[in-house]
Amino acid sequence: MSWFPVKVWFPLALNAVGLVLVGLDLARRSLDGAPVLLAVTAWVTWAAWAAATGTPERHARFRAGLYLLMLAGGAFVAGATDVVGMAPAIVALLVLFGNPAFPVRVAAAGLAVALVLAGVAPLVDPVPRSTLVSSVSILLIGALGGLSRRQGRAAEDRTRALLEERVAVEQERALVAAMSERSRIARDLHDVLAHSLGGLVVQLEAVDALLEAGQGAEAHKRVIAARGLALSGLDEAKQAVSALREPPDEDVGSVLADLVAAHRALGGVVAVRGPVDHGGLSAAGRTALRRAVQELLTNARRHAPGVPADLILDWGEETLTVAASTPAAAGPRSQAGGGNGLTGMRERVTEAGGTMTVRAGPPFEVVLRLPRGPR
Repeated sequence: MSWFPVKVWFPLALNAVGLVLVGLDLARRSLDGAPVLLAVTAWVTWAAWAAATGTPERHARFRAGLYLLMLAGGAFVAGATDVVGMAPAIVALLVLFGNPAFPVRVAAAGLAVALVLAGVAPLVDPVPRSTLVSSVSILLIGALGGLSRRQGRAAEDRTRALLEERVAVEQERALVAAMSERSRIARDLHDVLAHSLGGLVVQLEAVDALLEAGQGAEAHKRVIAARGLALSGLDEAKQAVSALREPPDEDVGSVLADLVAAHRALGGVVAVRGPVDHGGLSAAGRTALRRAVQELLTNARRHAPGVPADLILDWGEETLTVAASTPAAAGPRSQAGGGNGLTGMRERVTEAGGTMTVRAGPPFEVVLRLPRGPR
């Protein structure tokens, strides 16, 4: 019966068994010699119980009315039926007090009316005082049982809400991690494309100018240089595709030497000042330094061609400060760069625990501060 959950069919079955047993007892024994008023009330209460059992939960108000009728009628006929007729009242108390769908004040009002009717019933059909005390006690115990059930359901709801909140937090965390990874991949792709394709654009523009000037031999050299740059860019693209899981374990001097050599090979002019191999950086710091200096030199070639650039390194006790500047301010961004370089640089430096400052100039200057790591 997977299509009909246990929590649905079990209460229905239990109510059905109760209806049959109580109905048989009322018909055979409990109502023998009872006044007509009490007999009619007992059967009306039993019918209300049957109706409430078959009424869908979405009809909350109608069901509440039936349960209040069961509570009042069951309390009224309790003594005359040897407490058998009180079964519908107990069911009503458990539902009204135990189900959060019904306000507690409604259940409490029904209980108050039931207690009054239980005390009035002996005026219609006298019963021993012990029976009256038992009826009142059963009503109070039923109310306490319903309240306990309500608290249990409330605890389950809170637990479920906490679980749902935890799932939502985990989903949000996964989304943030995915967005961070996408941002990292975007930075890697930008670094590769801006450096390689930007250099290719410069070389091809030079080739075009040389061919127009009739300098075929010099143009041929530029084509060879462009081919080498394309191969270098392809190699970097392969590294980016592999997500650069482990940055190479290289020192700062090697990182800067490669970038400066590539910049000069492409016609750029750069002067490096300060010790380049006076300490170490973390893996994240080395990656941030490489990509940042690469982007700065690419921008220098693109926006200030032929203008000398400066790289100044200052090793402090806890940080490495790198200042990169060109006497001319950066010109308008070309389509090859896309305008994402400085943003990617700042993100990388921040992730490595450093800071980045940009001064528009002139001169245009970028200052990086990266925490020192093991050498």
